[in-house]
Amino acid sequence: MNEASILLALETTGKSGSVAILRTTHAGIVCETEVLEADVGSAKTLAPAIDRLLRRLAIDVTDLSAIALLTGPGSFTGLRVGVATAKAMAYALKIPAIELDTLDVIASQMTPNHPAIHVVLDAYRGQVFYAGYRISPSQLEKCSIQRFEKISPTQIVNIEHLLVEMLAAGGEEAIELCGPGCDRIRKFVGDPENACFERLVEVVHRIRWNEGPAMFPLAESVAKMGFEKFLAGDILDSFHILPQYYRSSAAEELAGKSKLG
Repeated sequence: MNEASILLALETTGKSGSVAILRTTHAGIVCETEVLEADVGSAKTLAPAIDRLLRRLAIDVTDLSAIALLTGPGSFTGLRVGVATAKAMAYALKIPAIELDTLDVIASQMTPNHPAIHVVLDAYRGQVFYAGYRISPSQLEKCSIQRFEKISPTQIVNIEHLLVEMLAAGGEEAIELCGPGCDRIRKFVGDPENACFERLVEVVHRIRWNEGPAMFPLAESVAKMGFEKFLAGDILDSFHILPQYYRSSAAEELAGKSKLG
């Protein structure tokens, strides 16, 4: 990436989202963001947000060198909107795309007190999207975006199964949970109606609930991680960008059950 390079980043994995533009200058890396309007939906707000940001920075869309985006997990609608927008722009501008995992981006935003973190995103139906990360104690104070080693791949798991696995792992170190799925897990462990409620008492006191804006993926982080992947040549042709859902939608699952019936 040379001094004139400009990278656009999209984050549309939730109900709302954000966009960012990263530029390399003589003074270093500069990143500016624009937040999508809340409670409207990215299908209507993404394109206007991109346009506002480009205008604010006096950048022509043809000056873009690459587009970074989150391809999942996340909202089915949000992922489709982000992917469709990135595909169309990358194809029209003849520029590459950089895809990123939502949970990887959230992990990059964390400042943990312990060498292991568990990132969760609400998948509903008693499930979460989950990935585990570890960092060596000597790296805890460093600021590299990709300082974590991913020790468990992004997957969809039942909340009960995840917590029981954490319990079975033993140990006394704190279990750092972060991400938008924390609220769902907090409700689960606080519900005495759950069959495994008594077994969870042992693990609940070890959970450290992370809070704050960093629990949600930010377009600025997408831009910075995308920048590092772009420098490494980890890019995609626009035709190869696909949303990663990790499961069928509720409507598709219902349709499948209807066929079996």
